[in-house]
Amino acid sequence: MPLILRWRYRLIVPLWLVCMPLQVLCQQLPLRYYGQTDGLGNMAISALAQEPGGYLWIGTQNGLFRYDGARFQRFELRHGVPGPNSGPSLSPHITALHVDSSGRLWAGTSEGLYRWQGQRMVPMQFQNAKFSFYEGQNFAAFGPDRLLAISQDRLWLLKTADHGKSWQAQEFFDAAQLAHHPEMRTLFSIHVGPREELWMGCGRALCHYHQGKLEVLGKESGLPAESWRAIMHDRQQTLWVRGEHHILVLPAGGHVFQDRSPRQAEQKKANAVPFLMTDAGGRVFSRNDQGVIRWNGKHWESFGEANGLSVGGGINSALVDRDGGVWLGSLGHGLIHWIGYPNWENWTPRQGLPSSVVLSFMRDRENLLHVGTRSGSAILQKTGYFSVVPATYGGSSYQWSNMAEDANGNIWAGSPSGFLVQRGRGAEADVMVAKLPRIRVLFFDLSGQLWIATERGIYRIRHPESNPVPLKVTAFPSIESVNVFQGCQSPTGVLWFLTDKGLLRFDGAGWRKPRFKPAAQVFQSNILACAHDGTLWLGGELGGIWHAAEQGETQGISDVTPSLMQDQTVLALFEDSRGWLWVATGAGIGVWNRRQWRFFNQDSGLVWNDTSMNSFYEDGDGSMWVATSNGASHILRPDSLFAPLQLNVLVESVVRDDKILSPDQPVRLPWASSPLNFKLAALSYQSRETLNYRYRMQGLEPDWSKTSVPEVRYAALPAGHYRFQVAADNPAMQAYSPTVEVEVVILPPWWATRTFYAVCGLLLVLLPFLLHRYRVRWLISRQRLKEQLARERAYELEASREEERKHLTREIHDELGQHLSALRMGVSVVGLEFGGKNPSLQGKIEGMVALVDATIKVVRNVVSSLRPSALDMGVVSALEWLTEEFTGHTGVPCSLDVCEENIVLDDQRATTIFRIAQESLTNISRHAQASQVKISLERIDEHYVLQVRDNGVGFDTALRKKKSLGLIGIRERTSMLGGEVAIFSVTGVGTTVKVSIPVADEAQNQ
Repeated sequence: MPLILRWRYRLIVPLWLVCMPLQVLCQQLPLRYYGQTDGLGNMAISALAQEPGGYLWIGTQNGLFRYDGARFQRFELRHGVPGPNSGPSLSPHITALHVDSSGRLWAGTSEGLYRWQGQRMVPMQFQNAKFSFYEGQNFAAFGPDRLLAISQDRLWLLKTADHGKSWQAQEFFDAAQLAHHPEMRTLFSIHVGPREELWMGCGRALCHYHQGKLEVLGKESGLPAESWRAIMHDRQQTLWVRGEHHILVLPAGGHVFQDRSPRQAEQKKANAVPFLMTDAGGRVFSRNDQGVIRWNGKHWESFGEANGLSVGGGINSALVDRDGGVWLGSLGHGLIHWIGYPNWENWTPRQGLPSSVVLSFMRDRENLLHVGTRSGSAILQKTGYFSVVPATYGGSSYQWSNMAEDANGNIWAGSPSGFLVQRGRGAEADVMVAKLPRIRVLFFDLSGQLWIATERGIYRIRHPESNPVPLKVTAFPSIESVNVFQGCQSPTGVLWFLTDKGLLRFDGAGWRKPRFKPAAQVFQSNILACAHDGTLWLGGELGGIWHAAEQGETQGISDVTPSLMQDQTVLALFEDSRGWLWVATGAGIGVWNRRQWRFFNQDSGLVWNDTSMNSFYEDGDGSMWVATSNGASHILRPDSLFAPLQLNVLVESVVRDDKILSPDQPVRLPWASSPLNFKLAALSYQSRETLNYRYRMQGLEPDWSKTSVPEVRYAALPAGHYRFQVAADNPAMQAYSPTVEVEVVILPPWWATRTFYAVCGLLLVLLPFLLHRYRVRWLISRQRLKEQLARERAYELEASREEERKHLTREIHDELGQHLSALRMGVSVVGLEFGGKNPSLQGKIEGMVALVDATIKVVRNVVSSLRPSALDMGVVSALEWLTEEFTGHTGVPCSLDVCEENIVLDDQRATTIFRIAQESLTNISRHAQASQVKISLERIDEHYVLQVRDNGVGFDTALRKKKSLGLIGIRERTSMLGGEVAIFSVTGVGTTVKVSIPVADEAQNQ
């Protein structure tokens, strides 16, 4: 039976290898897809680029996006304003992205050419050219400050002489060169070689230009007639060209191209955009219909759906970032990040594993890798697929949790079910050896004996080749029923077993149970690994890693648990040949190279976070295999895990009230209650799961705060001078960025400025003086108010008197005048009747008539004194009467000058002017000794002006009597109507009284 199984295996495996396509590399790629839920608004990627600062730029069929590792930000090319609130969406199809030798980002669209400047994309406009670009290799750097661009089948040279402030565009080839080479009428791609020579896909050929010479390469150079759309040089200066169907190479110094085309069956899709690029290791990448292909130096390796790569309409662009990571742009499935490239390989049941739960590894002497799973074992073939050997014992019914190889190359396997199986060398046959309690671990010691640790005791097989019978160890009574968790062998041959009874030691001569010092630290320990220096590594389910070293009869314990694993359950420990410690947990793995820790999980490339009990296996080439509950991971170069990670932090912008401020300059803002937001970015794309930001506002807070969100907000920042400090930390990768500072100045509100404080201080100093001034002004105002009230009262009294005079005048004139007239008439009648008969009576009657006439005259004088009747006919008539009366009584000529047609006065103003003129003439008659008086009344603008002039003796106005009742009366009457009085007098010349009364009634307003 073993012979038949051996021949079956030898026939099946070669047939299986023949049927599988050799260029298909079968592994599960650790991929991360970014789409609309992540902020990438368009899923059709057409171009990728990375600027020197670290930002990833993604060109899509509907706009340009920037990725900083945490978020995508959209940029409108027309306006260059980021964010969703940037106005109407004007997002052209981004056909090409390029970073020139000076680090400038260029974007080509079907509508024009754009360049990144400041914080926006600005359009490049030239008078002699209008640019339009198709998808493909349209740009190439041609030295500093010089860029080549293919637009509308013409090659243009863009150059600047002022470091990018202004640009000029000119056609690279003249009309004669184009006419001589008709292939140049259609250009598909441009590439600048290491000697600054130009390679172009032109027409159905390849064009080469160097030192002024242009030549066309075709069939004579081994090139088929094809449109060559991608061109590049690799690290060995080999020229690669790619068309729709072929890939050819021209070795350095060669003259004939060599065909390296993949299978034509994988290159049938139309409208694809081919590309070429090299990864950090120098391997060439390109695309095919299923996904991407990679040249490994001998043949193409293909990655597609079988590897978990879902490409939608195909991969049209690819990028290798500054850390060596690979990014793919798909048509319809968004941006794809190949995590952990090229150091991580993963396998799942999709690649042939009988189960996703992987438990153990073993590479035999035939160089076959055996993988134990929850459903049996499998062997990794050269194609990358796992195959299940038909002769596997139990098929998929048993778990292969432990494996070990004896001196003859036979594989021994144990399972939790207790089955002990031997597999012949080269996987020829499986034989069940024994049924034991649950097997936890098995291994061969230096003497070739097989030790088997179970949950109910320790077994060993002294002669596995000749007498494979397990015997239970019964060296002392308590060892027969121990529950063994782990076991291992030190380089000196000492065996160690960690059991529920404690740690057991066997040195070949006898058993011993060492004590721990201090013992309390390892009560929960159930994980054990032997180190190369004879010490032990211990771990526990509740977390914790300890290092144990023999100190006589005891084991000295020291805690080496890193901070990120304080609360993690330790599932497995392993020390490799380098002396590194590998730790398996339920949330990933940790590695310690005795200087630094590194932590890895699915975000780093691990196939699954939850690992298994026997997680680690070191392969012969030093690579590491990791077993998880969802597949197996292979770390190709463990040394690269400790490569320094470049970590920088940026303050992208400072935002307040939707106003975006540049952090490159000090931020000066007036105080406001709205929050101040700092948007941060750490431009690293590897193992970001523990990335956090330390920040503080120096001048406001002394301590540092931490956040994993790339945004910090300060609400209602007080006025002052601050420095916002921030740094990025990635404890999992032991990477720490330098601290970045942004100067922030918050200007105080007006009530907290120095000017306000100075004004307040000045007011405090001036307060007594101001209070005194206020009191004086208040007293003056009070006095003026009293005077105003007195004037108003006087005005009212004067008006009352004037009204009383008018009334008395009328009463005297009407009543007394009539009675006197009647009396005279009666006396006259008596005289006529009786005077002629009695002469004496006639004389008395004539005396009585004369007396009555005198009385009537007195009454008339009294009436005129109280109120001249002429006032009832207007102020002009009154003044005329007054002048005549003055002349008649004094004999002094008095003239009146009135512009009568302009004088229209109400009764109040007419009476006031009359009384002022009357008082002035009274003063003249008493004191002036004048020989001539002139009175004038006229209207000037909005005032009536009365002037009374005399040529009398005059007087000194400064020495006039303060109690001059005449002048006081004039002033009071004038002020009652809101008017003004001016008195001019010169001794020996005369006096002028000038009164100005407003036309409108302003007295009450005042």
